[in-house]
Amino acid sequence: MKSNNIKKIIVIFIILVIMVLLGIMGYKFLKNDSDTCGSRCDSLSEHVIKNKTFKKVKDKFKEIEEVKSVDVYTKNLTVKIMVELKSDVELDKIKATATEILTYFTEDELNYYDFALYVTSENKDSEIYPVNVSKHNSRADFAW
Repeated sequence: MKSNNIKKIIVIFIILVIMVLLGIMGYKFLKNDSDTCGSRCDSLSEHVIKNKTFKKVKDKFKEIEEVKSVDVYTKNLTVKIMVELKSDVELDKIKATATEILTYFTEDELNYYDFALYVTSENKDSEIYPVNVSKHNSRADFAW
């Protein structure tokens, strides 16, 4: 009887130790108190994009008649360009505009930032949109 109780106590103790270890490991690995890009963002203040560049990008996209809204901003190491269309536009027109707006950025900005272009349409039955493309800082153009 005594050896049975000792076995139960040992099993319970082992289970408790495992639970404590799993809790510590979970806390350590899930703890998110640092920036999402770590030390890669340390030099971000040296590569600030001017607001007039963002305005030029917005204005260029707004030249397309069907564009409803454009939002351009940076998030960490990515320039995000969000374009909403009132109706579908030929994708070639969007591609040409996307390629042209890259000329608005300095060589340093193009080599430092990644770019993400999101194009959506109010036309929910669109066969073309949404479109989500990106440009890595080591590439010359968007990857369509």
